[in-house]
Amino acid sequence: MRTSKKIIHSIEDLSNEILYTIFDYFDGCHLYESFANLNTRFQNLIIKSFLPLKININSKHEFIIEYYCKNIINRNKSRIVLLELSTTIAVKQSLKLITINSLFNRLQSLVINGIVEHKLQLLLKQLASLPCFHSLNIFVVGELESFDTIYKLIFRLPFLKYNLLSYGPWRVPITLPIATSEQYSFIEYLNIDIIISFNELITLLSYTPKLRHLTCQQLYSSTAYIQIQRALVLSYLTYVNFHRCHLQFSELEILIKKIGSQLKVLHFTTSDNITFLDVNRWQKLILQYLPNLFKFEFEYDEKIPNVFQLGSHHQQINQFTSLFWIKRQWYLHIQIDAVPFSNSRIIYSIHSYKKKWYHLYEHMNQQDNSIDFNSKNYRNRLTSSFQDVELTATNRCDFEQYQFIIENIKSLFQLVQITYLNIDLRYSSIDLLIDVIYNLPNLNSLCMSCLPLLEVNISADKQSKLQSISSNNKITKVNFEKLVEIKQLQFIINLCQRLEFLQVECTNNVNIELVIRYIIMKYRTKTLLFIHLLCLHFPTADQKMIVIIQKIIDSEKLLNDYSIKRNLDKIYLRWK
Repeated sequence: MRTSKKIIHSIEDLSNEILYTIFDYFDGCHLYESFANLNTRFQNLIIKSFLPLKININSKHEFIIEYYCKNIINRNKSRIVLLELSTTIAVKQSLKLITINSLFNRLQSLVINGIVEHKLQLLLKQLASLPCFHSLNIFVVGELESFDTIYKLIFRLPFLKYNLLSYGPWRVPITLPIATSEQYSFIEYLNIDIIISFNELITLLSYTPKLRHLTCQQLYSSTAYIQIQRALVLSYLTYVNFHRCHLQFSELEILIKKIGSQLKVLHFTTSDNITFLDVNRWQKLILQYLPNLFKFEFEYDEKIPNVFQLGSHHQQINQFTSLFWIKRQWYLHIQIDAVPFSNSRIIYSIHSYKKKWYHLYEHMNQQDNSIDFNSKNYRNRLTSSFQDVELTATNRCDFEQYQFIIENIKSLFQLVQITYLNIDLRYSSIDLLIDVIYNLPNLNSLCMSCLPLLEVNISADKQSKLQSISSNNKITKVNFEKLVEIKQLQFIINLCQRLEFLQVECTNNVNIELVIRYIIMKYRTKTLLFIHLLCLHFPTADQKMIVIIQKIIDSEKLLNDYSIKRNLDKIYLRWK
């Protein structure tokens, strides 16, 4: 017996269950405005139901805020699970019209963007009576003498699991005493977006023994270390992120020794303190106190002076590529951030494995179609086959400044065996690319954006360097972003004659048939002996384009044994 399918002609044909699922994606105020006055059924679904409401007031108009508070929030206190006041005006007006009390018995999460201290203290006392309340996100405004009272009240919220406290760029002290064994919070996720010292952090952590995730946006050194009478117990802490950290290395060591044994993820960003580039010190700390660490994201940046000179800390950079780091799949990345007005910086970072564009080639070269790109097995195979050291050059300067910055720090390139170059060539010239590649003899992968249109005349010195690069470079993988004319492609192919994998992002005015013919003919005439994988990134790529390419290859007998596939706007052509 065949069952007939019900045809849906309008939203009124949907079942209540489906409508409730749809309503869950709506802001509560918008839900009322859109559906409550349609008909009796929708009035009953929205007004006379227990449907949970998520309210976000982001208006800057007092009459709209007043309407929402009086007609929606105050009439539905027991249904609201999320309340977000996104503007300072919304906070000020709403808290005049709303009293948080026991009627908000389903409220789980509160976001307050712009509240003064005395209003916040009153609000925190009111929140303590709510049985479901577990998430608090606050941005404090106005003058403060101390965060003591605020944090005391936060730590007393009986069911709170998540807290983010933000304040402006002003330093406000925390003078709380170290917690006793009876004074503790159930907070599991703590995000501290205020300027805080090492000692103040230790104090706050003494109140949060259940903590799992810790984030500090601005962490500074203390002049004298705090004396802790009892052990700091953080048995559940597995994730730490110190975003702008200005501790001494010795302070970090003290902290890691207290919290590190179960830590799995550590993000750490700092600057202008060369002790953090001491590789041996990092290795000792990780081996002794971080046995469970599997994700390590470390970033250190320093300003580029007008006259750059190599220091002792630069000599250590290459040690971040030793077997210790390779085994853990933590890779070195160096970034040159070229900006105007002498504010350019070098950023050294260690990061965990991240899939890159050329890993497709590594995968296909393995000739194993069953490999999962995200699997640990696949990452291990990549790790054993090569060791990435990436150099990225980003540019927001004019041509002369960019050229000067790169020339200024060129001596650094000799210390580290860079294998992958990602270079921004906006406001630049071919000369710069030639100079950089010439000084990176271990390069095997190259990504370029916005290659300048070719100059008619190249100096004799540059011609000599070009010939040397063409004969000696080890580049086998190239990603060419924003190809404008075929001459740019000719330049790259003549430069990188050991090419095995080429990925090209073509602009709309590029003739893709001409590109394919040119590359294949270079292969057939043995200019490119080793290439066997081509990826064309084209905005209008479709199945018709695949058919056209196949016809060209077959009719002109360009290739014998090949395969062609499309994935969205990328076309992959492979041959043997």
